[in-house]
Amino acid sequence: MVSSVPQIKSLRQRSIFVKLLLVFLATGLAIFVVIRGFFFIGVDRNQGFKADLFKNLSKYSIQLVHEIGAPPDEELARTLAKELGIQFLVKSSEGTWSTDPSLPSMSNLEVDEDFSNSTTQVGRYRRHPFVIIKHDDIQYALFFLHRPFGELPAWSFLGLVAVVWLIIGTSYVAVHRLFRPLNWLTEGVGEISQGNFNHQVPIRSADELGRLTQSFNEMARQVNDMIQARDRLLLDVSHELRSPLTRMKLIIEMVHDLSAKEKLQQEIRELETMVTELLESERLNSEAGGLTVAHTDLVTIVKELVSSYALAGPGVRLVASPPNVHLSVDRHRVQIALRNLIENAIRYSRPEFGPVTLRIVTTSDAALATVEDFGLGISIDEQTRIFEPFYRIDPSRTRDTGGYGLGLSLVKKIMIAHGGDVLLESERDRGSTFTLKFPLKSAD
Repeated sequence: MVSSVPQIKSLRQRSIFVKLLLVFLATGLAIFVVIRGFFFIGVDRNQGFKADLFKNLSKYSIQLVHEIGAPPDEELARTLAKELGIQFLVKSSEGTWSTDPSLPSMSNLEVDEDFSNSTTQVGRYRRHPFVIIKHDDIQYALFFLHRPFGELPAWSFLGLVAVVWLIIGTSYVAVHRLFRPLNWLTEGVGEISQGNFNHQVPIRSADELGRLTQSFNEMARQVNDMIQARDRLLLDVSHELRSPLTRMKLIIEMVHDLSAKEKLQQEIRELETMVTELLESERLNSEAGGLTVAHTDLVTIVKELVSSYALAGPGVRLVASPPNVHLSVDRHRVQIALRNLIENAIRYSRPEFGPVTLRIVTTSDAALATVEDFGLGISIDEQTRIFEPFYRIDPSRTRDTGGYGLGLSLVKKIMIAHGGDVLLESERDRGSTFTLKFPLKSAD
């Protein structure tokens, strides 16, 4: 079914808050990459910095070697390793020992010849610097290792993850709160699209979104004022037309020319129909929709209308219906809605394709009354406007092509007043199907 509300091409929904959060995360990652790149270029690839670093480490290592002595004091070396975080590997004629069994052998160490000399050799092991010092027949290797992650408490990684998610969650809440007016504006647009021009969006800030909200509220007020002014004008004009129409009907009775009399009566009937529809539409705008609700059988209403059009070409017939459908509705207003749809269908249907057909179907939450014709159909663009007041597909507004574009607008208002809706399904050269949707919750 195609409803009277304009259809928007289906798009995959994406949250603007998630997008902004991703932008923040991407920005943070980019900053990290830039800072890391700066240190990589300025430190890791800086030959002057590396030369100074290895020079100072070599001098410091020589002092430590003198401190543990030759032959080295193994106990002192382990004490220094524990205090300073520097691991020792000693190789002599008596054998090899180390303060950390995971240290590699000296033959597996790759020395940086650019910063080494005959007594001191330097290099990196797993990105950490080391210094090899030869003293007599003893070789000392000092590893300046950072504390490995394995020595950190087991909960530290989970704590880091929790902190990161806390930061992300806080950022999301802050962004969501900052852009909360967008949700209110979306709700406001929905209310306006449903005809609630009195809706006002709350203003909670004086920033760009606050000014946008203020402009939106002002626009809604102006539109509401224009619509009310239009409705008042139409109502006043409709009331004023009643009296001259009555006088014209009395005067026409004194006309002796039957042909002229019939033409004048036809014109007056059209004016009366237009005035009646305008007044009826305005009554529905009153509080509670101006409805007189009573327990009514929808099937009975439809059958009565079908019988009243028995002699109207191309004919009207009820093709499917349950025995009864009891609803709490305004019987007179429902008759008006169905009559308008049936007369439109008769007017635009092609007789060679058979009569206008009616169906009544019930679902779990609604009762559906459909009126189907076999006319020229309605284009997609016109389907979005067909329920607007005074809109007609044929702008000529002649007697042969219909009335003044008020019938379907009145049908829409009647159904909304009942808490239902009117739906349209149409295809060019195949005809149109209008469906009145009554909520079953309105039944007593």
